[in-house]
Amino acid sequence: MSELRFDPVGRSWVIIAPERGERPSDFLPAPDRDAAESCPLCLFAAGDEPSTVVARRAQGDDEVLVVANRFPALRIEHHPRRRAVGPYDQVSGVGAHEVIVETRHHGLAFSALPSEHIAAIILTWRDRIADLMRDRRVHYVTVFKNSGWQAAAPHEHAHSQVIATPVRPTRLADELAAAREHFFAKERCLSCDVVNYELEARERIVEVTERYAAFCPYASRHPFEVLIYPRQHEHDFTRISDASARELARLLKRTLERLRRALSGPAFNLGLHTTPSLSTIARAHHDLDGMDLFWHWRLELIPRINSYGGFEITADVHINPVAPEEAAAHLRTLDPE
Repeated sequence: MSELRFDPVGRSWVIIAPERGERPSDFLPAPDRDAAESCPLCLFAAGDEPSTVVARRAQGDDEVLVVANRFPALRIEHHPRRRAVGPYDQVSGVGAHEVIVETRHHGLAFSALPSEHIAAIILTWRDRIADLMRDRRVHYVTVFKNSGWQAAAPHEHAHSQVIATPVRPTRLADELAAAREHFFAKERCLSCDVVNYELEARERIVEVTERYAAFCPYASRHPFEVLIYPRQHEHDFTRISDASARELARLLKRTLERLRRALSGPAFNLGLHTTPSLSTIARAHHDLDGMDLFWHWRLELIPRINSYGGFEITADVHINPVAPEEAAAHLRTLDPE
């Protein structure tokens, strides 16, 4: 049974999940990971896997399929339990861990999918967050995508994952605190200030659409890191409309194509940062008052072309050999059309 443990020194949560160690792919070198004939996600897509299908979204002659992870980090069946262990905190491993099989077709990359299909995936993310947030045991839902073995993708088949946790992740807590402090000091959203400045400065902009801005962050931790923000203030990703999802899908596809041309198809991690729950039974929420005014959702896209060293791990300070201004300038020259 999994559990969450809190480190009071680093002020961070860790999921201890022994069941995850049972995944066969965890112990295979990259070249030996699944081919189409042995891919478990192909079994789900073909309907040959007996596990429960959580949701489906048809897309032309293809579909997006949501299934429960066979080796979950957290389980919906667990009961919420919190206790002290000496100076530490422990929470039972209640939550959810789902896999979104993004296409029936093995070997078809996410970036190669039509933009309408990517929009269907984005809308599936929206719907799964909204559904899981109805569980009052859940405090936050993380949506992420690992593409390529260097980005810790266990399978070649295009997929993303959803993890619902009963605690507030440390990075989210820090970002919420910074956003709240900025808003109550200046009566402005910090992310809106960042987006507006980047639109004005232009030097780190990759592409701008009617609703979205894609840019390399000023203090990029990774080479060619790209953020995608709504240009207008939006705090909750579950409120994204179908039309906005289609526009976001087109921008995301174009950004991935720019990165493919710039870096010869790198592995990448994609993460969605959205609002935490205000209705969980587990915690007081006085620090989230006014969150709709000071929080702003975003997508984070990180090509995996650098490995971490001792300094990054020990000091949690990243060394980035490519200035974001140079990265953005190069990406702008690689127009996908």
